[in-house]
Amino acid sequence: MAERFDPQHAGKLENPDRLIELPPARLVELLQLTGAETVVDFGAGTGMYSIPLAAAIPQGRVYAVDEQDEILDRLRAKLEAQPSVANVIPVASAEDGRSPLDDGVADAMLIVNVLHHVVDDPRALPEMYRLLAPGGRLVVAEFAQMDRPVGPSNDHVLPLATVRGLLTGAGFTELAVHPPGAVGLYHHVIVAERPRP
Repeated sequence: MAERFDPQHAGKLENPDRLIELPPARLVELLQLTGAETVVDFGAGTGMYSIPLAAAIPQGRVYAVDEQDEILDRLRAKLEAQPSVANVIPVASAEDGRSPLDDGVADAMLIVNVLHHVVDDPRALPEMYRLLAPGGRLVVAEFAQMDRPVGPSNDHVLPLATVRGLLTGAGFTELAVHPPGAVGLYHHVIVAERPRP
């Protein structure tokens, strides 16, 4: 089921309709950001959500983590063209799936349309868990299996029960589940946290 994202399709990640279908402001609201946090955008791609996240935390920073450095190059180019956005830091994961960031570096984490790509990678969820600080908040958005004009076909989309099971199986505590139409038009959005010891 899982397929690595094809960098040749990176232009699709820049479709501005994505920000209407899944508004960054709603995700920021669910992350409960106050302005000085460190946030990891896990599977950030070209940074479509990293840059709006950065605007919400002017005293904080966003680590835009992705396994494909050539896709992060598109984010780097955007950041060079927008020097006022100084708090987004592109971070390429190593071949073993681990990023060079410290354990618990993130006060909050955003994961948009990533789990269906990494469901068969046993390193991905432990890495998400490692990066999020105890007590840190996680917001995961995945396309729902439904009739929709965008996104992958339903046979490449994870059922909601699978997404929830992956997160709780990795050790996260579920806080809320939002159906399509509540936060994004075509996404289930799950809010969770890494429990404190």
